[in-house]
Amino acid sequence: MLQIRMAAAEDYDAVNAIIREGQEEHAEALPNLFARLDRVVAMGWYRSFSDKENKVILIAEVSGIVAGVAMLEMKQSPPYAALVPRTYAYMNELAVARNYQRRGIGTALYQASLKWAREKGASSLELNVWEFNEKALQFYRSLGLVTLQRTLTTEIGAPDNKGE
Repeated sequence: MLQIRMAAAEDYDAVNAIIREGQEEHAEALPNLFARLDRVVAMGWYRSFSDKENKVILIAEVSGIVAGVAMLEMKQSPPYAALVPRTYAYMNELAVARNYQRRGIGTALYQASLKWAREKGASSLELNVWEFNEKALQFYRSLGLVTLQRTLTTEIGAPDNKGE
């Protein structure tokens, strides 16, 4: 049976293990950007989410096993005159353990995240996905998310550098 609940301090190791699986995928795809780490989630950062007012860690538990995690925080748009002031929820992480994927757990975490964001008065829920991560892109598209912006890059000094 699937249950979504708020994280507790004793969930740290399980949360870290799940997020480390995603980190490994990122390090494999982009080794120049992502390191291979045993502890991906710093304890201080994890503890900072204990502020239940503007941050939350949601846990998906299946028969007492932590199977997925979502980490969210409320943010304000930058104070630039060209931008409309707004409050939005930012999803730092949404991860499901490999052995539990494709069972509706990610969708349940996303729906619980939307509910939390609405209750906090967010105008939207935003997140980042790396272009190589087609599985995540397909998942978020299936939920109705659309691309808001893109970050482009070029390797400085790369042999095929066309940006001269």
